[in-house]
Order: sequence, then C-alpha cells, then structure tokens
Amino acid sequence: MASEAASPSPVWRLAGIVSISFGLNLVSATLEPALLGHKVIALFPDRATDAAAFGAITFGGLLVAVVAQPLIGAWSDRTRSPLGRRLPFMLTGAIGLMLGLALIASARDLVSLVGGLIITQLGLNSVLATWQPVIAEGVAPSQRGMAAGFKAGFDLAAAIVGRLAAAELVSRVPEWGELALYATIAVPILAIVFTLGITVAAMGKHALTATVVRPAEGSVREMFSVDLRAYPMFGWWCVNRVLFWAGMIGASAFLLFAARDIFGLSEPEAQRVIGQVSVVLGLALGVVVLPAGWLADRLGRRPIMIAAGGIAALGAGMAVADFRLIVPVAILIGLGAGIYLSSSLALINDIVPQTDAARYLGIANIATAAGSALARLGGGVTISSFSSVPGLGYQVLYAIVALCFLLSALVIAAAPRVAVPVHQATNIPSPGRASAQAGD
Repeated sequence: MASEAASPSPVWRLAGIVSISFGLNLVSATLEPALLGHKVIALFPDRATDAAAFGAITFGGLLVAVVAQPLIGAWSDRTRSPLGRRLPFMLTGAIGLMLGLALIASARDLVSLVGGLIITQLGLNSVLATWQPVIAEGVAPSQRGMAAGFKAGFDLAAAIVGRLAAAELVSRVPEWGELALYATIAVPILAIVFTLGITVAAMGKHALTATVVRPAEGSVREMFSVDLRAYPMFGWWCVNRVLFWAGMIGASAFLLFAARDIFGLSEPEAQRVIGQVSVVLGLALGVVVLPAGWLADRLGRRPIMIAAGGIAALGAGMAVADFRLIVPVAILIGLGAGIYLSSSLALINDIVPQTDAARYLGIANIATAAGSALARLGGGVTISSFSSVPGLGYQVLYAIVALCFLLSALVIAAAPRVAVPVHQATNIPSPGRASAQAGD
C-alpha cells in the first residue's frame, strides 16, 4: 500500500473509497431520531422521562462502540486471510448490522430494543473500524483533505436521505403498522450492500490482500495504548473531537422531542418537521464540505477546525436566545459541522501510523463515541431535569452545546504549532513528520 499512498489517485477512486460512509451514516440517520425515537416514545409514554430514556439507551449502545472499534481494528491489523486484513470484518459487520436493524424494527420490549441496538452497533463498528484506515493506507497525504471532503459529502447525503426517508416512513405507522418500520430499515440495508460493493472495488486488489504489518501478539492493554511522544497531536485531536462531537450530537439528537414539547406537535408531525430541518442542515453541510477539504489541504487543518467551532457555537447560541430560530440555527451548525468533518478527518489520517492505522483510528473513535455518549446521556438528563418549565431544558442544553463548540476551537488553537504545510507533503510521513503535518 505504500506505493499507492505515495502517488495521487484519480478523483473517482477517492470518491469510491469513501462511499461506504454513505451506507454507514444512513444507518445512523435512520436510527436517530426517527426509529429509536418512535420506539422509546412507545415504550415510555411519560413525557417527563422519555428524553432521558432515549439518551440512556443510545448511550448504552455507544459504549459498545468505545470497546469494539479499537479491538476490531487491532484484530484486523493482525489478521491473515485469503480475503485480506479488512474484508472479512467488513462483510461480517454488514450482516450483523442488518440483523440488528431487523431486531430493532420488530422490538416490542426494552430488552429486544437494547439487544438490537447492541448488535447493530457491533456490526456498524466492525465495518467502520476496518474500513477507515484505507484513507491513511491508500490515499496520498496531499489528497486526504479532498478524500475527507468526499466522505463528508456522503455523510451529508446520508443525513438528508436517511432522516427524510425515516421520518416519512415512521410517520406512516398509524396507517401501515409495523410494515412502515420494516420499510424504514430496508433503505439503509440496501444502501450498505450497494456502497460496500463500490468501496471494495475502489480499494482494489492490493488493499484487500495487504500483508500483515504487525505481529499477531499483543495484550488488550497494548491494543488500547498510544505513543503520544511519537504522535503528540493525537491527544489534542481526541480532546477536540470529544468537545465538538458532544456539541453536534447534543444539538441534533433531541430535536424530535423538542419539536413535540416546544411546538406542540404530535409525534408523526414532529417526525416530518425534523426531516425537513435535517434537509436544511444537510444543505448547509453540502455547501462547504468539499471546499473545506480543499482548503484543509492548502491552508492546514488547524485554522479550518477553529473556524468550524466558532461558527457552530454562534448557531447554538442563537438557539439559547430563541429556539424558534431553529432554521438559521440549523444552517450555522450545519456549516460548522461541514467545515469540521473534512478538516478533522484529514488531520487524524495525517497523525496515525500507517502500520497500525486501524488500531489508532479505532482508539480515535473512542473520542467520537465519548462525545456522542456524553451528549446523549447528559442531554436527556438536562431536558428531564428542567421539564417543569416548558422549553427551559432545551435552552440549557443548547447553552452547553455552544460552550462545547467554543472549547473545541480553543483546544485546537492551543495545540502545538509546527511549520510543515500539509499540502507540501507528497510521501508517506514518518512518525515525526506525521506529527509536523498534523499541527498546521
């Protein structure tokens, strides 16, 4: 893979490599808030507790991701197989998440719902942990911002399609019954099958049959270890990621409950409204993802990530002032998220060592999962704690969200500065050089 990564790839290959991100994010966009929100509201009819229950259930699912990603990533780094290191895990994970989605759709009690969510998370993270090293392994450093931009674009498309389709189909439950829920999960299942095929084809023969580059030995402790001396920016990136992701998930995960509690909508009406708001947020993302990736390759990752945190903080602050400004709030947070997704992904792929990419990226995703988990658990508790005053819980939540975005910008601004511009790197970085590039 070294020769592949050292030379630029055609644009179609960059897009193909990251296309699986559309399928994976379509699963997430289908689950939240539409499918899981519907199931939680049905199981917890008390409005004072359903947001907290939603947060706790999704928090539990994310704990699976925290443990699963580094272990599966490290396992794939050490695997010998006729299908290569990555493909067996990707195929097994895809089958698992399909089974998990089916269990969620058919769940009639809390045990089945949580069980389905755990299986879905295991499957999703098996695919994610073994696919995401491909950018570090197979894309030239000078093109990683562009590849990250394509990925963010697919994430955006998945957010729009997933939330719109899921909201519309779940809102049909009163007329269609459980058939509406099975139709809902059919959309991401078809997308996973299609996009997995495209990504595998774009990865090519060498990516699938790459030789093992690390010894098979290694304790669980070693699988979670990070050499911060060789890769000092890794820790700064993780802190930034926890903060920004907590803000982003906190701003979006409870919109279904907000539409119901603040605007007085029924659940089907709220599902449709949130689908429409998601389109606005997605379009805002779409305007900036590719330009942000292009700029990250030329100006460096740091200034783009700082700008993202500031823009998103401004949007969340507007929600605190007046939650009825949900459309401009969604636009600003969407712009910030789009800018962030391209630059952050490019940065982490600069940082991680190629010979251990899956394991390091799995550990990096603990930061993503941790930020998301904190937002879900803390957001649900915050909303429920202030439920006696209509709308106050959501104002407090968005004040915390704005603070998270702002702190994320401050953290990356305070990270160590180095002199090597990202766009000048054309070869695989050595550990020392990776750190230098990452600080721009």
